[in-house]
Amino acid sequence: MDEALFGPPERLRIPAEGPVEYVGRLEDGTQYMSFITGAVPDGYLFNLNNEDWRTVKSWIGVLHLFDDEGNHFKTETRHGGYDSEGWDAACDRAWTQVRTMFTPYRDWSPKRCDIFVKPFSVVIDGITHGLVYRATQPEEDGPVFEGVFLEPRDVIFHPPWDSGEWST
Repeated sequence: MDEALFGPPERLRIPAEGPVEYVGRLEDGTQYMSFITGAVPDGYLFNLNNEDWRTVKSWIGVLHLFDDEGNHFKTETRHGGYDSEGWDAACDRAWTQVRTMFTPYRDWSPKRCDIFVKPFSVVIDGITHGLVYRATQPEEDGPVFEGVFLEPRDVIFHPPWDSGEWST
């Protein structure tokens, strides 16, 4: 693989008006991002010939916290429900979990704004969570594609890393 054009970011801009529902800072400088997502355990192989995957895919609330310099220091996740229980019900419960996780921080004057954080990765309940840099070259002589993936969500942040540019 050819050398990546930008390489892993030191810090990545997550825009307040972007793919993550709740992004901002607390009055002490703590940066946060919170959302719900569907997820399956790492390595799970879908069998699209049946609906068994619906009993494995869960909807979870996620809260990531970073210090003022963008260092990750805490991730909390809470289960909302499985796809087999109904997407609406599972998502509603996951949003309730997000609100519950964020409740202790409401008195810290949360302000919606762009944040600048460092890549990280943690595994919780067999599911990787984080901002993970990847560079690939699908064709031997083709271009290198690089991005920072919000795991386990289907969001990719693109260089330059301070642009806030993303896709799904």
